[in-house]
Amino acid sequence: MVELAANIWADGPSSDPYEPDKAQIRAWGSWVEGIITAFTSSGGLIYDARAELFADVSFNEKRMAWVIDDPNVEYIGVYGFDPDTDTWERKSDLPFSFIVANDAGAGTPVGIQATTAIPVSGSALVWMEVAETNTGSPVTVAFNGGATLTIKTNSGNDVAVGGLTAGMIVMGIVSGSTFRLVSDQASAAIVAASEAAQAAAEAAAASANIRYAATRAALKAYNTNVTTLAFLGEAGRNGLYEWTAGDFSAQIAADTAEAVYIKADDTAATSGAWVRISCSDVSAFGSSPTSDSSPAITAMAALLGYVRFPAGNTLIDANLTIDAPVYFADGAYVTAAATRTVTITEVIDSPKQHIFRGDGSFILAHDSDSGEPARQVHASWFGAFPGSNTVDQAPAIQKAFTAMGNSRESKVEFDIGNYTMMTGVTLTRGGWVMGSGNRRTVFLVKGDGFDVFASGHTACRFSDIQFENHPDNVSARTSPFIRIEHDFCVIENVFAQEAFNQIIVGEGGNNCAIRELNMVWRTYPFTAGSAGILVRGSGCNISGVYSNYSSGGGPESLIAVGKGASGNVSAPRINNVSYICASTGVLVHGDSIIVSRGQINDINYRGATGNAPQAVKFLTSGSGGVFGFSVDDVTINGTATADITFQCNGSGDLKQITVDNVFSSGATGNGIEFIRTAGLLSDIVIGATVNTRSRASPFFFSGSNTGIRIDPRAMVGGNVAEVYFRGTVADDTAFQIVLGRQIFSGLAIVTAGSLEMGIFGIRAASSPAASGNRITDANVVAVTTALTGTTGTDGNITLGVQDGVLYVENRVGSSQNMSLTVMGA
Repeated sequence: MVELAANIWADGPSSDPYEPDKAQIRAWGSWVEGIITAFTSSGGLIYDARAELFADVSFNEKRMAWVIDDPNVEYIGVYGFDPDTDTWERKSDLPFSFIVANDAGAGTPVGIQATTAIPVSGSALVWMEVAETNTGSPVTVAFNGGATLTIKTNSGNDVAVGGLTAGMIVMGIVSGSTFRLVSDQASAAIVAASEAAQAAAEAAAASANIRYAATRAALKAYNTNVTTLAFLGEAGRNGLYEWTAGDFSAQIAADTAEAVYIKADDTAATSGAWVRISCSDVSAFGSSPTSDSSPAITAMAALLGYVRFPAGNTLIDANLTIDAPVYFADGAYVTAAATRTVTITEVIDSPKQHIFRGDGSFILAHDSDSGEPARQVHASWFGAFPGSNTVDQAPAIQKAFTAMGNSRESKVEFDIGNYTMMTGVTLTRGGWVMGSGNRRTVFLVKGDGFDVFASGHTACRFSDIQFENHPDNVSARTSPFIRIEHDFCVIENVFAQEAFNQIIVGEGGNNCAIRELNMVWRTYPFTAGSAGILVRGSGCNISGVYSNYSSGGGPESLIAVGKGASGNVSAPRINNVSYICASTGVLVHGDSIIVSRGQINDINYRGATGNAPQAVKFLTSGSGGVFGFSVDDVTINGTATADITFQCNGSGDLKQITVDNVFSSGATGNGIEFIRTAGLLSDIVIGATVNTRSRASPFFFSGSNTGIRIDPRAMVGGNVAEVYFRGTVADDTAFQIVLGRQIFSGLAIVTAGSLEMGIFGIRAASSPAASGNRITDANVVAVTTALTGTTGTDGNITLGVQDGVLYVENRVGSSQNMSLTVMGA
């Protein structure tokens, strides 16, 4: 009996590793070869594959055979033939743990050709003495003229130049297209480590502690007293399992998919189980890209409390609810088969990628035990990506909002870039179109005849986005970018280009808010009825509207309230409007309905070219009316044809409106206009802080009206009650007041110092008239002519009336502090 391999390659001290005697190695190898020779010479049979063995049953007596190179390593071993049943039965493992190979130098230093007495397989350790030192890298080896295998070091790297030296003993295992060394490259320490590894490999081969299981059935069949670690190679379930002692009966019962816990055939679940060392995704539970993965998804959610999808497709061909957090790996997506509905109630975590696909439906619903983040998604998850200006992104965006449903609020986030829109999108309840900022997230609108976004339920929101017309659009849109038909919707930080109506808030859009809207009108022609924002709902709050770019274009009005509404509109609040385009800033229009109880504040028209009709206009037509408004803090550049207009053209009333804090820099045109052709124009109050003095007609009247009250400090002229303090008037000089009307009749009160005063009824027209002094100051008189300073009688204070002008002359002999009060009739 030769020396055992364990003795030949025995460990030595780490400082002085044991060097085996080559004579002993040769003797041991000859002994192994002798066993093989004896076996084959005595009628033993050798087959490469078990299938070849099973096909050979033409024997009348018992036989022994070896299967040495089956692709399934479980089939390699010693078999016995039973002539009574004509069957082969595996009896044991092969009686050798490794194979001796001979490198006779037939190859090259980097292309070794070696021979063995028996075929080489991945189940045996191969021993070989290297004939030549390698002069390059990588190094290959071919056994018995077979496939060329790349030699890899124990650490998985290519052999370094000079790493294999002549006469060096190496050992390794055939693994696929590589020959993996148990030993490593040349150095005393590495050789010693290799020898220790060889001994360990022998022990492992003998005990089979680390095994490969092609199927779960094979894994279950292992002897857990010998094998405690195994790699499962079953397709889609690949992973490392460790035999773990303990009571796993509950886990095994729960894990019906055998993804994490697998019961051994020879051991009760109460004593131990095969436990997966890692479980990354649903593929471990048996998911598939081509067949229904619902059972696998349900099993993972139930067992682990979450679901993770691997890269590639996972098919769902059943109606499924996932009530657990869901995670998507890079490149992962799920496909819902046609007619199927997939409901996810918990948080979704995914990179920006197209994860929801197929002809089926997805519902991202909220329930009582999940958080709001479950309803926060990215547009890319449904296939909407910026970039192309030829692909309509609206259908993918619609899928995102449809998936949200109307049970709870939701948010769809968009990236920086252009999203081309050729059709419209309807938002679900509380749907939020959340961009990355205007001038960043751009909806490039191609075509017309559709609302780009429309509310489909309450509380929709649009923020940080921009609308531009696609280059293919030959004209500005007639349809709006956003249409609101539901309560409590919000539009904020939005930039929009030309459209007949950029935003429409319909009759159902009550209590909505529009904040920080920037309108651009480059070449849009003035079109009657057009408006940047058209409001037909009540309780709307509009703040921060800007239109700072124009080449003379613009809509009829930036903001129109009430126009075309089918029901009454109340309580609009409009604040902070700044613009330069040739448009009315705010139009309040009661046509067939009543618009009431609103506030208009901080309107600033700054246009330098073109003529805006007016900054604020109140208009009635038909049976509609307007009442109960306040207007405050309005500043108008002189290029506007008027400042504020009250125009009553219908049978309804235009009344009960107050105006304060108005400044106009215009030198021509009208300040505040009162125009009545029908109905009732009344109860308009103009406060003391209204300054339209520089206008040609500070207050313009057309048609009869009642109750127009203008604070005397606002401006002399027109239908006013006015206090005018002139200050010091020198002797023999006169001053004049333009009353602002061709025909003016009323009452004038003149005082000079503490003694001289007069009260006169006057008519300043082409045929003037003046009454006598109602106070018995004989030296304060009135005449019906113009005065120049020395026209009247010396010693008198004289008031003159002529062609809508009042004159006051001082000839009392000294300077006088004088004031004039005029009350219109």
